[in-house]
Amino acid sequence: MKKKKQGAPSVIRIKKAGWIYIALCIFMGVGAVNTANNLVYIIVALMLGFMAVSGFFGVADMNRLRVEVGLPDEIYAGRVCPVSVRLVNERRFLPAFLIRVHIQDREIFFPFTDTGGQSVKFAEIIFPARGRHILSGMYVSTVFPFNFFTRYKDLTDSADVVVFPSLLPCISTYSGSKSGGQGENATDRKGFESELMSIRSYTAGDSMRMIHWKATARTGSLKVKEMMSLGAEPVIIEPEKLNGGTEQRLSCAAWLISSLMDKGAPVGLKTKEKFFPPDVTPAHRLEMLRELALYD
Repeated sequence: MKKKKQGAPSVIRIKKAGWIYIALCIFMGVGAVNTANNLVYIIVALMLGFMAVSGFFGVADMNRLRVEVGLPDEIYAGRVCPVSVRLVNERRFLPAFLIRVHIQDREIFFPFTDTGGQSVKFAEIIFPARGRHILSGMYVSTVFPFNFFTRYKDLTDSADVVVFPSLLPCISTYSGSKSGGQGENATDRKGFESELMSIRSYTAGDSMRMIHWKATARTGSLKVKEMMSLGAEPVIIEPEKLNGGTEQRLSCAAWLISSLMDKGAPVGLKTKEKFFPPDVTPAHRLEMLRELALYD
């Protein structure tokens, strides 16, 4: 397991404007003591009160915030991974202002989130290696309300991420099946080519390329196309029989699974410990890629 971030750098940092304001308060305070001028005392008191208000609302601005991270079903090593970041404000009376969410050296800015509301932004993250990662060490920061201080707060939220091997195009004995050159026949099995077979509701794991936008606009809910695929013989991929080192073989196997299943071919996987019979469903595809990601 790999931890990507250690958390907030500190509890509070004084910004340049804050140092100037603190120096000004000290200067005015010394002047008030030396001159015994009541007006200067009042000004110093107002300035200190102004700073106290800044501290109170700055701390309150980060209370009762929750961050939810949404990850796609397929995450490949070395590829950009689009991530949705949802900031939930659970407070009943105070909106959230100028909140920055920090995830893996990425900073997502939320200028305003209403009381009891939520805001969604998107970021891009790259995982360098396959395997299981823990997306932890997330934190929030804010300069609200006067930009004198930057306050930080660690989040307890974390996400368990399984990163698939990078997709490495390769030449193998399975390449002939990819093109379906050995006796293609039209079947009523759903795939990604040929003629439209039906339109159905979107389910998790469906390719965004298959969304039927006209039906979606007409019904108000996501609809996807099911295409009549070209018949292809089932393929069983064995990473141990591919060329190259371990990582190269796993990347080649992942590419073969993706490319063959995108063409509608039933694909299976055989490793030293497990066997997955050929299938064409999105869930089966994810199971095989997950097995490759956690391969020892």
